[in-house]
Amino acid sequence: MHRIRLGDEEVPYLLRRSPRRRTIGLRIDQSGLTVSVPTRAPQRAWETVLREKSGWVLDKLEEMRARSIPDISWRDGELLPFLGGPIELLVERGTPRARPALGDGQLRVALPDPTDTSALQTRVVQWYRREALTFFQHRVEFYARQLDVSVSRLGLSSARTRWGSCTSGGNIRLNWRLIKAPPAVIDYVVVHELAHLIELNHSPSFWKIVAQLCPDYTALRTLLREHAAHYHRF
Repeated sequence: MHRIRLGDEEVPYLLRRSPRRRTIGLRIDQSGLTVSVPTRAPQRAWETVLREKSGWVLDKLEEMRARSIPDISWRDGELLPFLGGPIELLVERGTPRARPALGDGQLRVALPDPTDTSALQTRVVQWYRREALTFFQHRVEFYARQLDVSVSRLGLSSARTRWGSCTSGGNIRLNWRLIKAPPAVIDYVVVHELAHLIELNHSPSFWKIVAQLCPDYTALRTLLREHAAHYHRF
């Protein structure tokens, strides 16, 4: 089994060499990624293809993982992930302006029609996004001071394959679904993006900066990858 880093993910793949092949082919199924290459193809050739197709590869792998996890049942009593633990969804009748409220491990959502699953999902996602932005702002401000960097703007994203992004101008975007992960994992992603304000690459110098504030970043990165499909259920 071979491995290659695509984005922030280390992707394992099965390599098949064949004298009949003239081109490099990629296949993704329940078993994972298979790379088929001509017998004499050098490693740099298929690794170049994998990096060029990294977006497609990561999207398809995420789709395959998601298929193995049951969909959310938008109803009273459903358990939802939040900050690394489960919270119970409580649905009750109420006014359209009533905001969801979390207390004692229960997220109370009031709707004019508690059986309206579409409205319930919309209301819950809006709550998650508000909570995410508030939590992320606090962590970004904290770690920006530690690294002595300035953030121009913090926003949310809904990317399927990236948990965060950073521009040279100091604009940072974090995936709102990250609020479902444990705080330590969120901190790793925050530090990762802030470190790009010092090193706009993934060089040894970059990872040294990350390790200063997140010495166990390798384990945190693995934890995030293992639970990614679960966090993307909604």
